[in-house]
Amino acid sequence: MADLAPVARVNLLEHLGERTEVSVPAGAALAPGAPARFDDDGKAMAASAAAAGTADVYGVNATRGVNQANITCQIVRRGKVALYDADGANVLADVPFGALVYASNTAGRLADAAGTVDVPLGRVVPLWSSNPPEPVLDLDVR
Repeated sequence: MADLAPVARVNLLEHLGERTEVSVPAGAALAPGAPARFDDDGKAMAASAAAAGTADVYGVNATRGVNQANITCQIVRRGKVALYDADGANVLADVPFGALVYASNTAGRLADAAGTVDVPLGRVVPLWSSNPPEPVLDLDVR
């Protein structure tokens, strides 16, 4: 399993179908693109596939960056998102179309293979807004 590059920006593709999300306060700092779960107070926390107790992922943080607790963040469970690193490069550029993206054993990170607990988040699909198509994540967290 390899972690994908850290996500710095999430672009919600609102025009591409249904989306399920929730806005909640963060329980601590939460990076964009971080797989998130809820703590006992209903706040969003970075999830990890390292153990069953931290692998109950609800969705992915689509907020620009939450640098402290109690800042409202948007957690997307279903929908299409484009993920970019700090330099503006697509985080999914080296992941093949159709491949699954998983929660990593590293808290708040995405991976190209299952961690200790198998937590698939969605598949990489092509977005034909340009040629060649851009890889985006079709989130479908179960």
